[in-house]
Amino acid sequence: MLSKKFPKSHRSRLLLLSERIMALLILANVMLVIFDITYIKIRHWYLKIDLYLQTITDTPQKKYIQKVDKLQEELEKNGLESPIVENLLDDLRISSFEIFINRPPFKVIDNYGSLAKIRKIFTTHTGRESFSQAVQMFWDENYLETQGWQSQLEFFNRKIRPLILLYEPKLQYDLIKGIEPFRDSQNYLTAVSELNILLEKKDLEAEETERLLKELRGRSTQLIDKDYDFQIVNQIVVLTQIKYRIKQHIYSQIPDSNVSLTPTLQILQSLNLLQYLAPEILLADKSSKIAFNTFWSRQYLERYQWEEELDFFSKNIQFLMHSFYFRDLGKDGEFVDRFWLVDLPWMIIFWIEFIGRTLLISCRSNLSLWGAVKKRWYDVFLLQPWLPSLRIITVFIRLQKVKLPDMKHFYTNIRFQLIGSFAQEIIQVVVGGSINQLQNNISQGSLKKAIFESKNKSDQVDVDKNDHGNIQEIINNILEVTACRVLPEIYPDIEDFLRYQVEKSMQQLSIYRRLQKIPFLRRLPDKIANNLVIQISSTIARSPQKVYQTDVLPDPVSIKLRQQLVKQFTTKFLSELQDKQTFEEIEVLMINWLEEIKNSYVKPSNQTNLQPAETTIGKIIPTEVIELKAGDGSNIESR
Repeated sequence: MLSKKFPKSHRSRLLLLSERIMALLILANVMLVIFDITYIKIRHWYLKIDLYLQTITDTPQKKYIQKVDKLQEELEKNGLESPIVENLLDDLRISSFEIFINRPPFKVIDNYGSLAKIRKIFTTHTGRESFSQAVQMFWDENYLETQGWQSQLEFFNRKIRPLILLYEPKLQYDLIKGIEPFRDSQNYLTAVSELNILLEKKDLEAEETERLLKELRGRSTQLIDKDYDFQIVNQIVVLTQIKYRIKQHIYSQIPDSNVSLTPTLQILQSLNLLQYLAPEILLADKSSKIAFNTFWSRQYLERYQWEEELDFFSKNIQFLMHSFYFRDLGKDGEFVDRFWLVDLPWMIIFWIEFIGRTLLISCRSNLSLWGAVKKRWYDVFLLQPWLPSLRIITVFIRLQKVKLPDMKHFYTNIRFQLIGSFAQEIIQVVVGGSINQLQNNISQGSLKKAIFESKNKSDQVDVDKNDHGNIQEIINNILEVTACRVLPEIYPDIEDFLRYQVEKSMQQLSIYRRLQKIPFLRRLPDKIANNLVIQISSTIARSPQKVYQTDVLPDPVSIKLRQQLVKQFTTKFLSELQDKQTFEEIEVLMINWLEEIKNSYVKPSNQTNLQPAETTIGKIIPTEVIELKAGDGSNIESR
């Protein structure tokens, strides 16, 4: 029924589609695993992105502050009697309920976050136990008229505004890792924000300014001297960076602060090179606590413009303060890691798919359940939560099986690159070494010993006639090849050569010139020469072949003469080779010839990458093998 309803090709496409969807799901899970593994190490980058997005985004906190600023502007122009003020106050009461009670946009909503501090300040200031009543009362027209709207807005700007605008360095994934902002650094930044707002409204001479500066000096000392718990995970690195930056900023502006330098270091410092070559030397004996106390002093801020100094703090110190974090411990004493909660839905999908796939393979292939599990062994890594990084193996195999993407071309390039990287070295080592060894043997006289010692041995000991190492047998084979194959092929060339030589010789004879003058005998010399040439060339090219023909009756005289010819040729040939000068010339020529081969074929190639298209398969693999492989293609496809 199913085969009629759904053709085989259609079912195959559906199966491939389901496999690809599952492979993509596994890939997404592996990416999530990689994100979880690397989250702690690169969390500061996520923090920078989040801080930047909050800076460019119009958040509910910013909108709330804009309404407060608009109210203050209207009160300063027209007072409480303005009809616009009543509308603004109504809007502020609604907005206060939204961002402080109904849908607070603050990231930290526990008892130590900005929202908890805002609620506590409002209730303490208004004397109300309920925060909703306190905030409604604060933005009431009668309350502002009774308490004085100037003092109330000053209180809001100094105490509430810094907390509303304070960036809380908590990301959504921090909950999975049990990460919380470090309270001391957040309180420090709150005081800095309060000081900044106060200096914008008043000057450095205000009494409240000195109180905040003193508080910041105390917090700086506490931050440096604090005995940090190991739960403040990154405190050492971050605190070291903070101390280095504040010391570099302060002591670079103080003259004669490097009097303890040696003359050589003073020269480098005068050339502004020491701060790049070894900046730690300049600050090695400097106190970071003194630097912070100097920075948070009225005299320093007056001398170097407090706007520029607070801008330096905002750009260079503030983010480092934000990056401090506290990490909770679980009941086992280890850091909290709730990744299993994120991974649980994925694990359920993987288990369902694995069980269904195992049963399907078992039914279709007549395998046992254990056999079906072994066939999909790589899926087992998806089913365990302890080493999720092993799922990379699974996703790699699954993507390869469904060709998503098709990695065939990639693997081919990798193989050829590996072959190309080793082939040249192998050729140089093996072939080059062999040629060098052969050259050394020739130069040491091994060739001469091999030829003449074998001759002497063959003269003393009977050698089997099937021994093709015998020089006489080699020469006999050469003569046979020459007589049976070479000479018949070059018969026309032999005939042309002989005709030219005969004609040239006859033209030098006086009788030939006299016969050319007789009318009836003019062509006689040419016929005689032509017949002579044909006879000689035929004798040279074709007669020796008859000696080796097996279908011709053996001629004992011819065989004896041929053997005698070979023997005499061998004897004379070796006798001439024994001449020292002749053999040395042959050795030099052979060594030079081998050197040319080595330089031509074993020299290093400038081409580093070997491409598949550049390889001629026919030169490497015999044609019969290629045809055999081509014939097996259909079988491979069917599998």
